[in-house]
Amino acid sequence: MFAPRLNRSDRLVHAGEVDDVVALLREVLPTVRGEKVRLLAQAPLAERVAERLGTEVLATFGWMHLAADPPRQPVPGVEWLTEADVPAIDALLRAANPGSYLFPDDPGALRWAGIRDAGGTPISVAGDSWPAPGLRYISGVATHPDHRGEGLSTRVCTFLTRELARLGDVVLMADSDNEPALRVYRRLGFRYTAISAARR
Repeated sequence: MFAPRLNRSDRLVHAGEVDDVVALLREVLPTVRGEKVRLLAQAPLAERVAERLGTEVLATFGWMHLAADPPRQPVPGVEWLTEADVPAIDALLRAANPGSYLFPDDPGALRWAGIRDAGGTPISVAGDSWPAPGLRYISGVATHPDHRGEGLSTRVCTFLTRELARLGDVVLMADSDNEPALRVYRRLGFRYTAISAARR
């Protein structure tokens, strides 16, 4: 497995004409074992397929990829964090973003960037995760509740986008209703594609 635990459920990713996809899934689904299989496609197709199969769309989120030139200027105050920071990163994520897709103990967590307070504790972080050839993935974005509204997540994500773009295409996922995060990512040049997961 190239990216262990990247997906929490098995996925059947599909694309094409609705009639073709429905016919294929009706043939394939009876042979697929497991309760946590999800059908995954761009949102308009996923909705039409789910309706035809008599199932339901469980969630819609944004797959975002960098579609503009990456930031070029250094970002003051942001740095690569160290192994000694892992407990503080974990505590910050659990306090500020408990639903995060990435935590330090995930096998895909490669390294973390962040901003520290005056005492040296990370107060805003984001992870470089699940690297693939030519592709870098940002996840685990969190800012301490006492420091929200200060632009810290923007600075951390700007730093990561700048650094990771040197290594390949940069992508991330965002909840479709998280408007503050979507505004940040769009300002950085990320383009949104709506993806839906449906029950099998």
